[in-house]
Amino acid sequence: MGYLLALCSVLLVTAAQLAMKLAMSRLPAVWPLPDFLLAMLHIAPGSLWLVAGIGGYLASMVCWYGALKKLPLSKAYSLLSLSYILVWAAAIWLPGWHDTFSWLNLLGVLSIMAGVTLVIWPGKTVVRRQQ
Repeated sequence: MGYLLALCSVLLVTAAQLAMKLAMSRLPAVWPLPDFLLAMLHIAPGSLWLVAGIGGYLASMVCWYGALKKLPLSKAYSLLSLSYILVWAAAIWLPGWHDTFSWLNLLGVLSIMAGVTLVIWPGKTVVRRQQ
């Protein structure tokens, strides 16, 4: 159950990141602050994406809370790196994002995947003797 909650958290934070990027590409700059606040009050294009992104982060934190109750921190925290991979892949493959593929970036993503696999792989537990 802990891994499922962690995966839900990763998927929600990935969706939240994508929603925030959409919001920021459509909303005016944050500075000057009055212009930004005025745009938010008038439901400017992008403000709904901003609310969706913040909601996604909130839902992700609820799942993350449950995952931390069930999993050791070292295993749960390594799973968060999967969101880097998902955001990278979505930015390349989803229409309208126009991010470019690079073999060097793919090597970095494969390195992250290898690291996550090594951390969550079940292994022998070393028990230390108390003296």
